[in-house]
Amino acid sequence: MSVRAYPAFSRNLAKSRKRQPRSKVGKWCLRARIVPLIDAFSTAIPLSEVSVYLGASKSPVKRLYRNGTLQPLISTTGRGSVRGVVFARRHLDDLLARVAELPELDAQNDDFHPISYAGQRGAGHFERIFADVLEGRIMAFRHPSRTGIDAIQVDVKPLMQVNAST
Repeated sequence: MSVRAYPAFSRNLAKSRKRQPRSKVGKWCLRARIVPLIDAFSTAIPLSEVSVYLGASKSPVKRLYRNGTLQPLISTTGRGSVRGVVFARRHLDDLLARVAELPELDAQNDDFHPISYAGQRGAGHFERIFADVLEGRIMAFRHPSRTGIDAIQVDVKPLMQVNAST
């Protein structure tokens, strides 16, 4: 028995073969989100190496991570997900570029110290000082011979006075 013996069946078969494929817009949108994510994973930096990449010790990096300044590539809301925390290199490079935009410290000035030193002397929490520096609320300079977060220099005395008054 051939298909031609059943004309209704052959018409339905012909219609099913002529169906248009699903819209490629949905696939394109999905691809537009996934491809950058795969690229970011290929150059991702694990939490254990971020301190070296940013030029800071582990403690300030962990504080910036807890504060939300450093955003992981994948959120760490699940149980045990903190073990595989990685950061996009582009995100870290953007942060370092903002630090590099700070004006360079001209001469050796004893009034300016690293922001970690300012936090130790009672000027406030490191993460708050760092955020204020990046937003321009605290005047800061970049030390010419240092790199990364360690290069940020602030005047500690006014910060201590402001913190003591609040």
